[in-house]
Amino acid sequence: MSTRIVFAGSPDVAGPYLRALHDAQFDIRAVITREDSRQGRKGVVTPTAIATVAEEFGLPVIKTNSLRDVDIPEVDIAVVVAYGGLVPRRLLDFPTHGWVNVHFSVLPKYRGAAPVQRAMWNGEPATGISIFRLVNELDAGPVYFSRAISFDDDETASDALARLATSTTGDLIGTLRLITTGAISPVGQLGEPSFAPKLTREDGRIDWSLAAETVIQRIRAVSREPGAHTSLNGESIAVLRVASQIGPSYPIGAVVVNEGHVFTGTLDASVELLDVKPAGKTEMSAMAWARGQRDRLVFE
Repeated sequence: MSTRIVFAGSPDVAGPYLRALHDAQFDIRAVITREDSRQGRKGVVTPTAIATVAEEFGLPVIKTNSLRDVDIPEVDIAVVVAYGGLVPRRLLDFPTHGWVNVHFSVLPKYRGAAPVQRAMWNGEPATGISIFRLVNELDAGPVYFSRAISFDDDETASDALARLATSTTGDLIGTLRLITTGAISPVGQLGEPSFAPKLTREDGRIDWSLAAETVIQRIRAVSREPGAHTSLNGESIAVLRVASQIGPSYPIGAVVVNEGHVFTGTLDASVELLDVKPAGKTEMSAMAWARGQRDRLVFE
């Protein structure tokens, strides 16, 4: 008999795991995801990525922003990947083997909503994955499986998260099979925890007075959510992509076109801009944007 599960998740990053569980013939009794919400400038009511995958497979879907009053079917284990809500105490022990969560760090480092972004923001060389049992405390449960995964040189946090999701589905499948057959037990987290709160739009504001290496890693950390941005003459400009190599030295905030490249000065060097999006306009190359400017450019 196949393992009966409930799956809870919402954004794109959860999709590869639900697909992998379906392909591995787990008996998915219900999929829990957040309610449809308005997206984009036109405010179109849109289902979550997980709702779309579940409906593609013909799986029963529970759309809710809170599990407080939700009942789940009788299952062997429940799986959470970025659902976006707390599992109440009354549900934690309801499945035979409890609830397991896929978290993108090597716990206890970077507990919270944005582990990959915060690790990249802090200049860490790697992130990771932990599969742990949920308890009534944020990301504090005992761990069944974890491993570190290095960042690629040029990837953003969004890129890294997508890569992690597609490359670790086998880790989840294997761990679930070990749990449900009683082959492994979780081990308590060891070491001092650190935390990874969600980044805000203010975190995305670029501080050109920092060292170039720090500016680059922070832009990568907030791309594409909540997004890196700066100001020019009081108008916001989104910085979508920058080069990983540090450029020559220029005054802080100064935008300089040099031999087909667009640089912005920092404390000790410069950052090469690759793609930008001025307010009210479409994405464009930094060179196309710079060519359209007539005045001396200094980011605020």
